[in-house]
Amino acid sequence: MQRLSIIKSLSIAGVILSLLGAGTPSAYAATNSVQATAKAATKPDYTNQIRLYGDVNDKLVKLTGTQNTRDLGGYQTADHKWQIRPNRLLRSDNLNGITDADKTILTNDHHVTSIVDFRTDGQINKLPDQYIAGTTNISLSILGEKAYTDDSALNADFAKSDGGFYVEQLEFTKSAIDGYSRFLNLLLLNNQATLYHCSSGKDRTGIATVLIMTILGMDKQTIMNDFMQSAQTNRTVKESWLNEYYWEITSRYKTLDQYITNVLGFSRPQQEKLRSMLLVSTDGKNTPYPAPQAPAPTPAPQPSHPQPASTPTKPATTKDTDTPATGKQALDVAVPAEFGMADQIVTKKPKGKIISTKKLHTKYIYHLKAHKKWFKDAHLQNSLGHTAKHKRTTWKLVKSERIKINGKTRTYYQVKDHAGHKGWILKSYVVKVVGHKS
Repeated sequence: MQRLSIIKSLSIAGVILSLLGAGTPSAYAATNSVQATAKAATKPDYTNQIRLYGDVNDKLVKLTGTQNTRDLGGYQTADHKWQIRPNRLLRSDNLNGITDADKTILTNDHHVTSIVDFRTDGQINKLPDQYIAGTTNISLSILGEKAYTDDSALNADFAKSDGGFYVEQLEFTKSAIDGYSRFLNLLLLNNQATLYHCSSGKDRTGIATVLIMTILGMDKQTIMNDFMQSAQTNRTVKESWLNEYYWEITSRYKTLDQYITNVLGFSRPQQEKLRSMLLVSTDGKNTPYPAPQAPAPTPAPQPSHPQPASTPTKPATTKDTDTPATGKQALDVAVPAEFGMADQIVTKKPKGKIISTKKLHTKYIYHLKAHKKWFKDAHLQNSLGHTAKHKRTTWKLVKSERIKINGKTRTYYQVKDHAGHKGWILKSYVVKVVGHKS
């Protein structure tokens, strides 16, 4: 009983001291604990993202001045026989805020010697990359000379990015085709590491990574997982955006591989060359992926009768199909004027007879109805597949023609977008934007 009385007395004394202020340190500690708990509660919980797509920290290069710099080394091909070499491909957000220590990490630890910037000139001027000694900086604006993002917040690529943007800006435009084509060619010229980036490292950089990983042989889920890991660096990305990109590519070119080969003009030998540069075996021996074999020279036909000794023979000429294009050559790839595979997709419909033709001179104030058939030529023989699901692109009318098919006469329009793509489509599928005059 005496001991219990002493304990009670001490407890009461502690309460009195707290009320008199002697307990301030304890109260302060309690307040700090509450604040820490509140702060922890506001921190994003990426548990579900990690469960679905893997932990971004497995690839993250932890720099002070960037949030979304990642080394693609270690990603395996679909057959699990090959993997990307470490310190060869780094995807990133912009390098405006990197420190001297960051620069040392990139050059000494990751051997970066080439930096490719996908941003527009306006974005670069506002937040230029920090100079890194020993590196070559190349600007390849995927969005052309200027985009509306030049005047928006530059911590993210786009405030309202969606699947339509991926299709209309990162797949079809001439600047995207030329930019990604040249980028792939530049990779063939660097035996060290290439770091490529845009503003936040998720959209333009994301599609560049999709193209690279497709060429190297990663499966679609691995590619999606890498794309979605940007969410763990406080970026907004959605599966639906990349799925829309895939859908539009396959509806027009059958496969992404066909798009890379025929639209971007990155040939099969070039793709094999890139694999030999960037892939090693997964068996622990790090055996390089086999380099493409140069085609054997075709033997000259032997004449049936000996030629006179005085007749000179013309020396055979050879063409190095493995030599990558550089500089201006990189832009001179075979990019079809229309949507890529049009000249290879031929319908079996009878040719249309053109009854009359009229030239038109309208503004870009028309939309095309979604998922409608359209064609490369006025005879409606060469299909362009179907129009996009989204109507954000505006078109101008170039020509109208009355075309007779199987006894019926219909009117078709030739339309052109801002990038110069053209196609023929039924008049009823062309809709004028409300509130605009031609």
